[in-house]
Amino acid sequence: RMAELGMGANFNPEIKHLIADSQVASIGPARAAYEWPYRSAIDADVTIASSSDAPVTEGNWLQGIATCMDRRGKQTGKISGPAQRISLDEAIRTYTIAGAWQDHAEHFKGSLEVGKVADFCVLDGRLSSSPTDQFTTMKVALTAVDGRITHDRL
Repeated sequence: RMAELGMGANFNPEIKHLIADSQVASIGPARAAYEWPYRSAIDADVTIASSSDAPVTEGNWLQGIATCMDRRGKQTGKISGPAQRISLDEAIRTYTIAGAWQDHAEHFKGSLEVGKVADFCVLDGRLSSSPTDQFTTMKVALTAVDGRITHDRL
């Protein structure tokens, strides 16, 4: 119904990472597995944006992407809801294009295209060839805001 109405949702995967293990005890494994239903929402054509809710969480988008992909709880490393996992590309979209759509700003941000602001970062590792548990060890090597380099460790 949300897709039919053109509605989206905003999920915070970092919270899933932080409370996944305790959710099983408090609401049971079936409900815990379905919390933050990324796969179901995306498959239903609902636009899902991810956010950090900082300072409630650390605001670590790399942990957020990892959690979207692996759904591991912080305390035990157990997976909560493997059926709700999404791919790296889908996870990145939730933080970029979908976030811009949510802000009604997709006409000028959210993707690297001619005529849009060039806000991006370059990491010192490759997400596509690294295990998710190594994502948060990567450092930002370069940051560009509005096409200007604002941070450069290269």
